[in-house]
Amino acid sequence: MAYGLIPIVIIAVIVICIIGWFVSTSNSINRVKLKIEESLSGVEIQLRQRYDVLMQGKSIAEQYAKHEQKVFEELRHLTQVPTNATIDQINEASKSQEQAVRGLFALGEAYPELKSAEIFNNLINKLSEQSQQYSAARRAVNGNITKLNNFTVTFPSSIVCSMKNVTKMEYIHEENIDQLKNIDMTMNL
Repeated sequence: MAYGLIPIVIIAVIVICIIGWFVSTSNSINRVKLKIEESLSGVEIQLRQRYDVLMQGKSIAEQYAKHEQKVFEELRHLTQVPTNATIDQINEASKSQEQAVRGLFALGEAYPELKSAEIFNNLINKLSEQSQQYSAARRAVNGNITKLNNFTVTFPSSIVCSMKNVTKMEYIHEENIDQLKNIDMTMNL
């Protein structure tokens, strides 16, 4: 009679181990999703701050170059990142802001008196610092997205992901960062 309980105990232990693994994996996925949400808020903050700096740049540039309508158009249509933005919205806002940053740098090159102005140089330094902070925040988000994506593509955690409808996420893109770094070096004389 005791021998009849052994298979039941073995099956019960296996079932308990499977349930424990499922719960553990599910909790790990949930923790990574929370880290993504948390780090996305950091990216949103950085994009909002860069937006504010770019708006300061607009008023500075308007004082010096009243005829440079292209830059002002780009700044007028600058995309502000919404609260709780999606990755696509963040990428759109980032691309819009990168274009505006390039326009301000080009404006500084076109108007030497603007480029030599202390207020403009302070703005360029703020933008440079802000771009570095944004890049760090973006790397944090993308690192967490990589962790989540690893769960979605590796077996057996992919089973839990499919049961929870967790799919691979897109990364936040960096627009022409090398070009911006080169511009930063030329502008900070």
